[in-house]
Amino acid sequence: MAQDPTNDAFQELLLALFQLHGEVLHAADAMSADLGLSGARWQVMNVVARRPMTVSQIARRLSLARQSVQRTVDALRTAGVVELRPNPDDRRAPLVTLTPHGAALQAALSRRQAIWAGDCLAGVEAHSLGAAAAILRDLTERVRRATGATIARLPETDGASRPTAPGRRLLEETPHRVKEEA
Repeated sequence: MAQDPTNDAFQELLLALFQLHGEVLHAADAMSADLGLSGARWQVMNVVARRPMTVSQIARRLSLARQSVQRTVDALRTAGVVELRPNPDDRRAPLVTLTPHGAALQAALSRRQAIWAGDCLAGVEAHSLGAAAAILRDLTERVRRATGATIARLPETDGASRPTAPGRRLLEETPHRVKEEA
């Protein structure tokens, strides 16, 4: 079978993305652990720090399962990091927002992230990152479209039913105790 250079390059890109993703998750866990948080909880905090959102909106923004985000929001709420506020557009879907305690934790994490990002990005040009982000956004949309189209065309084989498009990945959540930064 002939090699497809575009497919080979795409596979290399995917491997690099998986490695980058793993390293970023490790960094997030390391930077947040002493505050009693996890990278997963910090990820949700980052989203609602920008603007209050519903659990469904957070899940869509992070490409995660809504139920997984709900569990994370529930844990953050129990820890006093987020609170639910009435949503003027839908009474059944409250808005998740940071509490003052959550905002203080988020500010501490943002300071840590700024130091880390400075170390990571030394010598990298902003326009290069912008170009990479544009390519990744385009590929994300292409993957979404192709997955649905490909799954719909796959034949049933070996008596198995046709696969369905996968759901969103679950947010890995490890129970942590939330505490104040010293």
